[in-house]
This record gives sequence, C-alpha cells and structure tokens, in this order.
Amino acid sequence: MTVPAVVRTLTLAACVACGNRAPEFAGIGQWRFTHTTLHDVTGGICQPADLNDGRKGTWCFAQMPFRIGKRNAEVDLYFLGTEPTAKLIEVQLKIRGCHEDELDQWMRSSFGPPVDSKATRGYWKNSFLWAAALMPSEPGRCLVHLLPVSENAEINRIKQL
Repeated sequence: MTVPAVVRTLTLAACVACGNRAPEFAGIGQWRFTHTTLHDVTGGICQPADLNDGRKGTWCFAQMPFRIGKRNAEVDLYFLGTEPTAKLIEVQLKIRGCHEDELDQWMRSSFGPPVDSKATRGYWKNSFLWAAALMPSEPGRCLVHLLPVSENAEINRIKQL
C-alpha cells in the first residue's frame, strides 16, 4: 500500500469508529447549553430573578410545552444574567400527572443509563450536561432539572432535595 492509501485507510477507520459513538446531548429540543442565550427566547415570559446562589439571572416561563412520552412538560429556563447574551444555565421540565416509569424510560432513551439512582431519583451526566429526574417531586408531579456540568453548586443543591 502506498502512503496516501494508508492515510486514506486510517482516516476512514477513524471516521467509522467515530460514527459508532452515540452523540452526547448538550440540552433538549431547541435549548442547548453550548449556545443558547437569552436572545434566543422568542415566546413565553422572561423576568429578572435572583438565582439560588445569589447571582442575578433571568427566569423564562410559559414556554412551548415539551413532549415526554405521552405527556406535556412545562418548560422553565434560567439564564445567568439579564442581558441578551446571557447563557442558559438550567432547563426545568415539570410534568403533571406524571407516570414515573414513563419518565424513567424517556430519560434512559434520551440520555442512556443513569450514573446514579435512589428510590425516587435518577441522575444522568455526560460531557455537557447533568440531569436529575425527581420521580415524583411531589404527588402527581415529576420534575426534571437539566444543567451544564459547570453549575456545581446548583447540582449539589439538587442532589440534596
């Protein structure tokens, strides 16, 4: 084999190997921690908010519902700051009439097996995001938190819920 042929073969092998890896999600739907900013929000209501750790942020609610299995989830978005360039730092999904098995199945099909679980909690993590499914968070309602892995303080707070 000539040098260019060897290079082409190795490149092809590398591309095939990359193609077999499942993609890692950086968010859900149109909301991505890697590029979504406050400017990208086109519906619902957004208002300034104090975040749990004292930082200033923006809370956007009354967004278009997100479908999880057979149920619609209410979507709340949190941004770090109030300027149009403020980055997305949390997506919350609230599911009324939640069926825990249905949510667990959706989380597993979307994010793979959980990295940890407890009686009513499941936790997922990849290179971009950390997710917690509280099943239920209160009677008849489940809550899903999706955060970028950089939000360590909020991740630790949610683990304590």
